[in-house]
Amino acid sequence: MLPVVASVLFGQMAAADGDGAAVLSTQVGSPAEFDAGISLSEQYTDNVFPTANDRRDDFITVISPWASLSFRREDFRLNLDASAELGRFAKNSSEDFNDYFLGAEARYRINDSLFAFGGADYSWDHESRNSPDDVNGIKPTKLQEASGFFGLGGKVNDRSFRLGVHLRNLDYDDVLRFNGTTFANVDNDDRDRLEMEIGGRLGVAETKNGEVFFQGIYDKREYDDKIDNGGLGFQRSSDGFQAAVGYSGTVGDLSGEALLGVMSQNYDDPRLGTTTTVDFGADLTLPISAQTQLTGIVERSIEETTLSGASGYVSTSAGLRLRHRVAPNMSVAGYFFLTQNDYQKVSRTDVLSETGVSVRYHLNPHVYIDTDYDFLQRQSDVAGVEFDEHRLTLSFGATLDPRYEKGTANLAKVSASGFYVGAQIGNSALQTKVDGPRGAGGNLTADFGDNDLSGGLFAGYRADFGNLVLGAEADVEFSDSGWPHLANRNFSAKRGNSFGLSALTGVRMKNNNLVYGRFGIVSTEFDSTYQRGANPLVSTSERELGLLVGIGTEVPLGRGLSGRMEYQVRAYEDYPIGSPLGSANDDNFANLETVARFGLVYEFGADDQPPRQVEPTDFSGFYAGVQLGHGTVQSDNTGPRPNAVAPAFTLDTIRAGQGFTAGLVAGYGYEANNFYVGGEAEFELSTADWDIERSPVGRIYSVEKVGTIGAGIRLGYVVNDAVLIYGRAGVVRSRFNTKYQFGGVSVDQDDDLDGVRFGGGVEFAVGDKANVRFDYTQTEYDSHSVNYVAGVDQFDTTERLFRVGLTRKF
Repeated sequence: MLPVVASVLFGQMAAADGDGAAVLSTQVGSPAEFDAGISLSEQYTDNVFPTANDRRDDFITVISPWASLSFRREDFRLNLDASAELGRFAKNSSEDFNDYFLGAEARYRINDSLFAFGGADYSWDHESRNSPDDVNGIKPTKLQEASGFFGLGGKVNDRSFRLGVHLRNLDYDDVLRFNGTTFANVDNDDRDRLEMEIGGRLGVAETKNGEVFFQGIYDKREYDDKIDNGGLGFQRSSDGFQAAVGYSGTVGDLSGEALLGVMSQNYDDPRLGTTTTVDFGADLTLPISAQTQLTGIVERSIEETTLSGASGYVSTSAGLRLRHRVAPNMSVAGYFFLTQNDYQKVSRTDVLSETGVSVRYHLNPHVYIDTDYDFLQRQSDVAGVEFDEHRLTLSFGATLDPRYEKGTANLAKVSASGFYVGAQIGNSALQTKVDGPRGAGGNLTADFGDNDLSGGLFAGYRADFGNLVLGAEADVEFSDSGWPHLANRNFSAKRGNSFGLSALTGVRMKNNNLVYGRFGIVSTEFDSTYQRGANPLVSTSERELGLLVGIGTEVPLGRGLSGRMEYQVRAYEDYPIGSPLGSANDDNFANLETVARFGLVYEFGADDQPPRQVEPTDFSGFYAGVQLGHGTVQSDNTGPRPNAVAPAFTLDTIRAGQGFTAGLVAGYGYEANNFYVGGEAEFELSTADWDIERSPVGRIYSVEKVGTIGAGIRLGYVVNDAVLIYGRAGVVRSRFNTKYQFGGVSVDQDDDLDGVRFGGGVEFAVGDKANVRFDYTQTEYDSHSVNYVAGVDQFDTTERLFRVGLTRKF
C-alpha cells in the first residue's frame, strides 16, 4: 500500500516550490520563502449528477486562492499551506460549494543519523456526487476532516528506518433528501469515525542502486456510532494490518519504488467478517527525454463504505502520467487512471476510468492560462449505476513567485504550422442504455447495441511548438450502426451521419511520430422507433449533441502523407421515446459510441520542408510489455419469454456494453528487407460487460468478460525504416461470467469460450529499447447458453478491442 499512509509516514516531506521565490526575513533572522496565487476557472460538465440517463449539464465558476510559507534553517524546515475552492453552478445552485484547507508540515534534524517529522491539516470539504456513498441529498454532503502525523526517521548501522503515527478524523454533516413526496433528514452521524495508523519501514539490504525494505502498518477505524443507521444495524468499526517487502531505487532508466505483501481488515460485526487480500504498489518514473517524463502508479487499499450490506471494498488503481515541458513558459500533461472497487459481502464491482490532458501557457512569469479536458466513466455489474462525464475547464491564474526569469531565452514559439486534409474508414459501435417504467410499478434498465462500418472526411489546422502539437479539426462521418429489440415491445435506435469539431493536443516522438489526444463536440442524427403491442408506432429522427474523447497516432509515410489510427468514445444527450403523445411512461434512450478509425492525412506544404533525419528501428528480437485497452462486447441474445398475462413470445435482440482491459504481452519478431514476421502470447484482465435489470420482479442478467489468454502471429512491413504496420491473427480463450436471476432461480455461470482474434496496428520506437503500439482487433467467440429452468437463453458474443501497448526489447 503506497497511497496516503506510506507517503505520509515513509515519504520525504514535499519541498516547497521555491524556484525564484522571494527571500524574506523573519523576526528571528531565519530565511523564509513565501508564495501565493489565485486562479479563476470556468468549467463545463455534461453530467452534474453522474447518471447514465436523464443527464443534466451546467457551467461552474470556481475561484481558488492559495498561499504557502516555508521556513528554512540548517536543521529545521517548516511548510505552511492554505487554500480554498469556491464553486458556483449556473443552473444548479444547490450544488454550490465552499471548500477550505489549512496544513502544516515540519522536519527537524536531531543529529546526522536521526530526524523527526510531523504535520497537521484541517479541511472543510464536500462529498463528490460520483461517490457510491452519496446519499442523494438535495445538496452535496459536507464533511470536515482533521488529520495529523508525527514520527522519527534516520539510519542505524547503515540501515534506514522510519516510524510514524497518522490520525484522521472524519465528521459528516446531515443532509435533506427528497423521497418523492416529502423531505427527510439523512442522519450521517453513523459515518463519523477516527482512523489511526501506526507504521514503520526498515531497510534490510542495500543494493548498488537502491535498497530493499520491509514495511508494516497497523490501523484501527473506530466509528462514533457503534451501530450504523442501516436496517441491518452493522457494527462497522475494525482493525487491520499491512505487511510488505519492497525495493526503492533505480533499475536501468526506471526510478522509484515497488512493494508486494498482504493486507487484512477485521470488522467488529461477525457478519462483515475479515477481508484479506494481496497488497501491491509501485511509483515508478521513466525519463523518455530531457523534456518528457512518464510516471506509472499502482495502488491498493481496503476502503470504507456505507453501501448496504458491504463491509468495505478493495480498491486497486493503476495509472500513467505523461509530462512534457515545451519551454519555460509552456507545458503539457496527460494522464490515464483505471480503478477497480471490489465490494466485499455484496455482489458489486465498479470500474472507474479517468483520463485527461492539460496545456499551460504563461503570458508572463506571473500569469498563466490553463486549458484542461477530463473524461470520467464508471462501469459496474450493477444495473443503473454506470455513468460517464466530460469536463472542459478554462483557467486564468497568477502567482507571486515567477515561474521563470523575465527575459529567458527559448520561450515557446511556433516552429511549424499548416493545413491538412484526409479521409478515413473505421468501425462504429453504438450502445444505448434504455431506462423506463414497466407494469406493476416496475422499471427496466438495459443495455443494447450493435456495430457497422463508418467512413468520412476531415480537415484541420495545427501548429508545432517544439515537440508539442496543438490543432483544431472538423470532420464529417457516415455510418448505419444500430440495433433492434423484437419482443412484446419493439424498439430500435440507429445512427446516421455526424459532424464533429475537435481540439487536438499531441507530442512528436522519436522519428517525428505523433501521439495525440482529442476532445470535442459531435452532432449525430439518430433514428429511433418504439411500438408497444397494438399501439401506434412512434418514430423520431433528430440530431443529438455529444462530447467525445479520443487517442491516436500519426506516422509519416512520405511525400506529405501520414497514416492515422485513432479511437474515440462519445456520449450523447439522452431523449424520451415511447408514448405517441409523450408521458411519464416514456423510455429514456442514452446513446454511447466507440469509433475506431484508420485514415490517410495529407499536409499542405510538407514537400517544401527539409526532410527530417530518421533513426532506423530494428523490430527483430524478443520483447515484453504491458497493454491497456478499451472495447465493446456485444451478444446476440435470443430466448423464450413465457408470460402468464400476455401471449408468450421469443426475445431477439442485441445486448452491448463497454469495458477496459489491462494485460501483458511477450513475443519474438524477425525483420528482413523491411518485411516482418513474429509470434506473441498475451494475457489480459477485462471489465467489459452488459447487463439488464427488470425490477422489482423480472429477469436480471448480465454477461461479463473476465480475462483472456491467447497467442497469434503478426505480419507486417516497416515503413521508412522506423514504423511497423502490421496485421495480426490468432486464437484466444476467454472466460465469461454470466449471472441470471428469474422466478426464484439464480445462476452464476463461468464459461471458457474459444475465439478467433484478428486485426492490425502500428508500432514505433519511443526510446532506445522502448516501443509503443496502437492495436485494434475483433474477436469472434463460440456461443454459449444459460438454463434458468423456466427457459434457455442463447448468447453469441463478439468483441472489438483497441489497445495501447508499451514494450521493451531484450
